[in-house]
Formats: sequence, C-alpha cells, structure tokens
Amino acid sequence: MLKARLLTALVLVPLVIWGVLALPNQLFALVLAVVVLGGAWELSHLCGLQKPSARFLPLLVLVVILPILYLQQDAPWTSWLIQALALWWTVVLLVLLSGKLKLEVKAGPRPLLLFTGLTVLAGVWLAMLRLHGTIPHGPGLMMFFLILIWVADSGAYFSGRAFGKHKLAPHISPGKTWEGVAGALLGGVFCALILAYLQWLDISVPLLVLLCASTVMISVGGDLWESVLKRERGVKDSGNLLPGHGGVLDRIDSQIAAGPFFLAGLLWLGALN
Repeated sequence: MLKARLLTALVLVPLVIWGVLALPNQLFALVLAVVVLGGAWELSHLCGLQKPSARFLPLLVLVVILPILYLQQDAPWTSWLIQALALWWTVVLLVLLSGKLKLEVKAGPRPLLLFTGLTVLAGVWLAMLRLHGTIPHGPGLMMFFLILIWVADSGAYFSGRAFGKHKLAPHISPGKTWEGVAGALLGGVFCALILAYLQWLDISVPLLVLLCASTVMISVGGDLWESVLKRERGVKDSGNLLPGHGGVLDRIDSQIAAGPFFLAGLLWLGALN
C-alpha cells in the first residue's frame, strides 16, 4: 500500500506542479474541471446513485454550470458565493467536531446531499480558478495553497503518529487526533511565514498566520465531511482511481473546504479585488 501510494504521488505531484505553474488560466480551468467531474462521479455513488445513467446526471449538471461560472467569475455575486461557502464550511467544521452527529449506513438516493456536494465542488472550482487567475502572482498563490494543504497533511500525519493521544472526532475518523491538528497548524504557520517573506500580498504577518492557520483548520472539516459520506455509505474509499490513495474525492477533500475559505480570507483582508 505504501509503495503504491508513493509511486502515485511521484507521478501526480510533478504533473500538478507543472499544470498549476505552466498552464494558462483557461487550460488550468479545463484540467481542474476534469478533476471536479471525477469527484462528482464518486460523489454520486456516495449519495446512493447506482446506475451509470443516473450517475451521469450530476456530471451533466456541472458541465452546464462550470462554463457559466467561468464567464461570470468576475461578477460581484461570485465573491458572495465564495464567502458564503467559507462560512458554510466553518459551520460544518463546528458541527462535525461537536460529537453530536449520529452516523449510520444509509441506503437509497440522497438528493439533498448530492445537491450540496455539487455546490461545493462547483464552488472550489470557481475559487481555484479565481485564485489562479489573480494578477500578478496567481499561479504562485495557487501553488502556495496546495503546498499549504500538503504540508499541513504531512504535519498532521507525523505529529499524530508520534504524539497522538486525544481523539479529534472518534465518531467520524478514529485515527485523527488533536495532536495531529497541532502538527498541521504548525505546518500552516511555517507556510505563512514563507508567504510573508515572498511579499506577494499586502497583508501583515500576523494576519497571514491567522489566515493560513484558519485555512488548515477548515481543511480538516473537508476531510471529516468526506469521512461522514463514506461511513454513511459503508465504504472505505470514495473510489479506486488512484492506487494507494483511493479516489479523487479522497485526494481533494481538504481542498474542497479550504479553497473557498482561503480565497474568501484574501477577499476579506483586501488582498484581492
């Protein structure tokens, strides 16, 4: 499992770096749309759709919605949408950490959950598209965001394994600990200091640290949210497309929540127009 995981990462990471830094915004949007559609395909299964014909319907919905979002990406209402998603993910995180959520395997289609999932997938696509298109440091900021999540995930993994004793949300994901979260937050602080050194944004160091640490914390909510979907569906992974990593949703769950929050934070702090 570990060997397959490492080999997959060795292939994917260079491709992701090249795509983010080398592709123009239009092509980046297209590639990112393929990823989002892959996530929607897996989401439809987690929401109880069995037949391929039924699972294609959510993809068709996104095929219609994403071009509209592309054409309207600079409209004022898209900023409000992204900020609404940021607030929504904050509430989701608090609910998931409350310990009051009752989990059980659920059968049959779940249209409301599917609608919510498609909304957040479209939202993260829009947020990443806008971040990547930011002048003059868009691709660099997009790459920074991904590195922030990767560093946080690594910090959570190693810190959790070394020091993990206090469970974060045992009713959802028994392996996650508060010590792991602490490691993730330390990784976020480190990344914030690097971004401050680059001077790409006119934001004070304390606010950058707060933004990056908050983004890392929200990313935990995305991870837990997908864990809920899998537990209620009774599956271990969202798919098997990526050897050692599971499915597309298993790889982008943190970014789904953190992406809109990070961009909304930049908007709230006046770093972006």
